[in-house]
Amino acid sequence: MACNSYINGSQRLSNLMSPLTGPRTPVMASISKICLYKPFSLSFAGSVKDQTLLQRCNFPATCILREQVPLKNECRVFARMPERTGTGVSTYLRETGTGENGDYARNDLDISHLISVLKFCGGEGCLEFGRTYHGLIAKTGLDGDEFVNTSLIDYLRETGTGENGDYARNDLDISHLISVLKFCGGEGCLEFGRTYHGLIAKTGLDGDEFVNTSLIDMYAKCGDIDSAVMVFNQMPRLDVASCNCLISGYANCGLFEEAFRVFMNYESWGNRPISYTYSSMLAICGILSAIEEGKQLHAQVVKMQYLSETAVSNALLTMYCKCEAMADAESLFERLPQRNIVSWTAIINGLYQHEGFEKAMRLFCLMRESGIEPNDYTFTIALASCGNMKNIDNCRLLHGLVIKKGMALGEFVGTALIDMYSELRETDDAEKQFKEMGNLTSKVSRNALIKGLVQNEKANEALDAFSELVRKDAACDEFTFSPILRACASLPSFMSCQQIHAQVVKANFDKNTHVGSSLIEAYTRCGSVEDAEKVFSRISAPDVVSWNSVIKAYSQNGNPRRAISLFRRMIMKGFRPTGSTFLAVLSACSHSGKTQDGLEIFQSMINEFGVSPEEAHYSCMVDLLGRSGQIEKALDFINNTPIKPTASIWRPLLAACRCHNNLRIAEFAAKHILAIDPNDATVTTGKRRKPERADETEGDYKRTRMQLDRSEQQDTQILFA
Repeated sequence: MACNSYINGSQRLSNLMSPLTGPRTPVMASISKICLYKPFSLSFAGSVKDQTLLQRCNFPATCILREQVPLKNECRVFARMPERTGTGVSTYLRETGTGENGDYARNDLDISHLISVLKFCGGEGCLEFGRTYHGLIAKTGLDGDEFVNTSLIDYLRETGTGENGDYARNDLDISHLISVLKFCGGEGCLEFGRTYHGLIAKTGLDGDEFVNTSLIDMYAKCGDIDSAVMVFNQMPRLDVASCNCLISGYANCGLFEEAFRVFMNYESWGNRPISYTYSSMLAICGILSAIEEGKQLHAQVVKMQYLSETAVSNALLTMYCKCEAMADAESLFERLPQRNIVSWTAIINGLYQHEGFEKAMRLFCLMRESGIEPNDYTFTIALASCGNMKNIDNCRLLHGLVIKKGMALGEFVGTALIDMYSELRETDDAEKQFKEMGNLTSKVSRNALIKGLVQNEKANEALDAFSELVRKDAACDEFTFSPILRACASLPSFMSCQQIHAQVVKANFDKNTHVGSSLIEAYTRCGSVEDAEKVFSRISAPDVVSWNSVIKAYSQNGNPRRAISLFRRMIMKGFRPTGSTFLAVLSACSHSGKTQDGLEIFQSMINEFGVSPEEAHYSCMVDLLGRSGQIEKALDFINNTPIKPTASIWRPLLAACRCHNNLRIAEFAAKHILAIDPNDATVTTGKRRKPERADETEGDYKRTRMQLDRSEQQDTQILFA
């Protein structure tokens, strides 16, 4: 007792070594408490833990938390206790600030320490010590912390707790299971979620409705819809929560018909749809643009008296906007009993999406007058609407309001300001906004600046901005590379294209479909078709855009036969050509003299692939026939087009007439061109052309030109009369 009193009274390290000759458990308890104080050294704590009697101590670990000794020793000391009494454990947890019995608030806990303990327990297999911490985490509510949950999952995986079923059913906390399953769903931890499912099945908890619903939700969010359906089908009773989870799961996987099927069976399962159910179904209708089904749900919502709930009314509003039923959306908005920021933002966004920019801005002002302040997303839409109205004064006023609200430097609003000034062609203001954001700039804002410069035909400035990003080692993605490659194509600059291609490879985007298509386009404009095809061959999953780009590359760079060959290969691989595809391949047929192939491809475009020809396609077909000397056929083709022939359709016929010296049809074509555009350069500058045929003499050319000039004068007099 004297020894203990001495130690408790002085608590000095220099006097602690001598009393340890014959240590007893109470002595060790006192020593343990001393070691909790930071001033004492690790060496002394180590000397205490090495004592054999430490194994009989009820307070062995109190000396080794709070970074006094390595965590490894802490867990091993705890594990060597032959008798872990409640007093010992509770004292340890209480005095180290990890109070299991509620003496310490959640904010007093050191999360990083908990994570370290769990990490060690998993690596060393300290199952019992880990269980103690597991319970502590659950009781203090830290199981909702993302980092703690991740560490807990790693611990359970490494100790095999979930797989071997070491926990008895009574040891499992259902609320904790639900929390872990929720975390697995949110983070996409499918394999660990399955492990937990096995634990649930072994302990007989798979009959619990809440656990089953959490399992359905977890599997659905992880994309394993088949497992979610399996759990759903095995449930003895299907409640509303499980049905809602399955509907959300089907919707997330794009299986909308199955989601509707579950909804239609609600009543047969003895359930009544709740407001969340209607919100989910209305969201699906919006995605599918299923306006009729949406209106039926609207009627049910009114019947069930759910319209007063803002979540449902906002879902209805969004559905009408996505279905392009803006009249219904505006009518619903006017009748809403309650409008929150979500309601206002939904209708403003709907108007913006359908180019109702002035209406959107009026509603934005009305929202502020009603006392509801815009959030980041609302400001983003308002700035975009204002930019599209091309009113610089209003845009600057809105910018001032954003600054007043302290949102101008935020990622979303700041980027929206860059987009707005780019839309107004005020690139200096856009660059100024970007610089003001400073360290707050993100990948999104950097991409917006480069895109704005390229759109405003400032390719060199865009390249300078990109070079600055490279110097700062900033991350680039497909939305960075695609516009900067368009800048290279517009110059065109082969060297810049190669340098950016190197950055694309370095960032591992050389197999990306969108970046690959932009690279092909850039190399095509630079005249390097070989590089374009090399890029195409490296794309992991080329889409129609990629095929179009490489076909266009050969069509425009003197190898039309290769373009036609690639077109046929594209068809064989199962891709459906688009209007752009046909335009490129028809141009290739025209330049290679493959008239019959061109006619067949044009017919297949309409009959086989259902692509409606546009003005450019008709113009290309006239050029195809005209180049082969079939002037009469080309004229018949124009007369039989389902659309009214435009000047761009008549021009290739006039060019063919000049080439093949067909004055009669040339006069006819020139007359129609001048009727559409009296100042058309193809007619008025024709007198300055040189003879195009080898056998056409200067005299023939002059006679042709005089006749055409006379025809022009007559047609012009008729037009002005």
